[in-house]
Amino acid sequence: MSFEQDRRSIYERRRNILYLVANYLSSMGLHQTRQALVDETALTAEYEVCDNIDLDTIYQDFCSYFLIKFGKQPRIVKRTESIGPLPTVQRKLSGARRKPPPTALKPDGKDPLLSSLAATTTAGGDELQAIRITPGNVPGTEQTDGCRPLVPFANPKLLVRLQDHFTSEWKDLAEEVCRDLIRKDLRQRWSNIKGLAGPIRVLKESVIAPLEHPELFVGLAQPWRCVLLHGAPGTGKTLLARTLCSETRESVTFFSTTASTLISKWRGESEKLIRVLYEVAKFYAPSIIFIDEFDSLASRRDSIREHEASKRFKNEFLSLIDGLENAGGEPATGTDGRERVFLLASTNLPWELDPAFLRRFERKILVDLPSADGRKELIEHLLPTVTTWPEQEIQQIVSLADGWTGDEVRLACKEATMMLLRERMGDQRAGSGRIRPDDIQFPMLMKAFEQLRPGSVELAQKHREWHQRYGTQLIE
Repeated sequence: MSFEQDRRSIYERRRNILYLVANYLSSMGLHQTRQALVDETALTAEYEVCDNIDLDTIYQDFCSYFLIKFGKQPRIVKRTESIGPLPTVQRKLSGARRKPPPTALKPDGKDPLLSSLAATTTAGGDELQAIRITPGNVPGTEQTDGCRPLVPFANPKLLVRLQDHFTSEWKDLAEEVCRDLIRKDLRQRWSNIKGLAGPIRVLKESVIAPLEHPELFVGLAQPWRCVLLHGAPGTGKTLLARTLCSETRESVTFFSTTASTLISKWRGESEKLIRVLYEVAKFYAPSIIFIDEFDSLASRRDSIREHEASKRFKNEFLSLIDGLENAGGEPATGTDGRERVFLLASTNLPWELDPAFLRRFERKILVDLPSADGRKELIEHLLPTVTTWPEQEIQQIVSLADGWTGDEVRLACKEATMMLLRERMGDQRAGSGRIRPDDIQFPMLMKAFEQLRPGSVELAQKHREWHQRYGTQLIE
């Protein structure tokens, strides 16, 4: 290893350790200590600790390795004869000015050492995997005075594990629940959803508006706590949840829970899991709990085939939903959103749900088949070249998609693109250029739409009839 490579390896190791320590201090809630470390070492948001590593995990791995190799636990600290807090370290200053620490970065965020090694091969690149480079301002970071953002989020499992007032069993269950915590950006935006203005308005009114204007949602105008989305398969219920997760990623904790997480074969553990889920959601509040295919967890309890364990789970779930309110009728949340948990559920079979669960959903929203205008917007969004076609051709395509779900319209547009791809692959004279949606012509799109048939017309009509009796009628 050359001198420059050795110097680079030493620098990267020291830098990684500092970021790990800052991440650990953040997870412990020692924000002032972390700020002092950031100020002294000039850490920036150019790097962040990866999701699969933290200081606590490294410590546990080292203890396991030491135990396997030497047959005993390692000694990390030892007792001393002194009593009381740690003494203050007196730093010696040489000259009138103190030299900057070896790991400090320039105020503009550039690293003088890495700049001088730009032409050097990155030997020892495995160490770089401990830190992930993020361009620009990282979402979720806190901006300090000056130009140095702080280190972003910590591991949620670590935060739960560090709570001393919880039992070890509770912590184990909480770690299982945290597997459903979504931290990455799903890259969905409200502008990408077409023809679902009503459900979007309800979700914004329930989650986003109370965060932006908490002083308005007081008294009787408390935000909605439970919303049920129902409709035929492919109408966009899960897409709405994905978009809500992406749009609120920086301010709300999102749990996407399924039956595989909450249902256990051990007696009484399912009830504990649903309770721990709500407690962890309150721990990270404001939070959203999204349960897809809700009918698999909340079917009717008066069925002959209903098992006792299933009844206990549903009774616990019902009590937790109502337990979000205090005895005085005010929800368990402050004006800053603390302890606020929003339940969002989706189902294709709302008539299979237990009446007690239906009563607790304050808004039951129908996600219906897209209208003619909605289908037109969706086709133009998927294939922008359609906007240049004559209006008569566009209306002909829209008429062919009558009774289709949004996902079926997407599949027809995808089929048109695949037809273009097959044509390009079969043409020997075709170059290696990429397939562009602008190359799709009207006959090709017509042929793609004629190949498919709607599959949810009867089910969508049944949803409308059920919605007329039990659903929430949205006022435009």
